[in-house]
Amino acid sequence: MRQTIGGTWILQLMILFMLIFVGFIVLTLNYSKSIRVKNEVISMVEKYEGLNEQSIKLINTFLETSGYVATGNCSSDTGVYGARDLTLSKLEPAESKTKYYYCVKKYRGANITRYYQITVFYKFNLPVIGSTSSFAVKGTTSNFVANDDELYQNTIGD
Repeated sequence: MRQTIGGTWILQLMILFMLIFVGFIVLTLNYSKSIRVKNEVISMVEKYEGLNEQSIKLINTFLETSGYVATGNCSSDTGVYGARDLTLSKLEPAESKTKYYYCVKKYRGANITRYYQITVFYKFNLPVIGSTSSFAVKGTTSNFVANDDELYQNTIGD
């Protein structure tokens, strides 16, 4: 009887460690995908020298085709804009209770240069338990002279 109880305890301990290991692997894979998405979005903003209709459309198409589905809350500071719908080619001012696919904030750099802070999200979900939480991954572009379209100079904070 004592060996049966000991064997059951060891089996439960092994299952617990396997769940912890699988959770760590899932966390690592989701985080690395979010980092890759963030870096690609940053390079698109830098390539088109700011956010205009063409760059936003390209970013949204990339996120749709890469299978990016994570959403999160942007900060409700002034000048923060988010993409609530990836089929549209525009960003809207961020609200505190709304979920966005990604968020953008434009900052003034030295002299006439600008840089952007990009925020994407990743979900931590376990195979058995499901989605547990969402975290933000932030990155900034390098300084450059922004060539935003006239349409977006009023939409994206300056």
